[in-house]
Amino acid sequence: IADHDKLYGPTYTVLDILQKVFYSNNGAREAFVELCNSKYVQQVTFDSYLYKKVQGNNPLDDLKLLGETIGCLIKGYAIAEPDAEFSNPVESLK
Repeated sequence: IADHDKLYGPTYTVLDILQKVFYSNNGAREAFVELCNSKYVQQVTFDSYLYKKVQGNNPLDDLKLLGETIGCLIKGYAIAEPDAEFSNPVESLK
């Protein structure tokens, strides 16, 4: 299993970070949807799945993506509706 972790650990780390950042609330999900329109994001995603490891294509484009990400998160938080309260009292009684 150590060999598997060595090969694919970074990929799972990146996926975990993406999930924690972009699936935490409606604003973050809106930002993620906006970022997915980027040709660079689509290419990096495709290459990462194809080669089974996170692809670092171009450091300059990665910096631009960081700026776009921050901008999209700010915009997403500004325009998104707050998350609805979730309550399931029947389930919590079990």
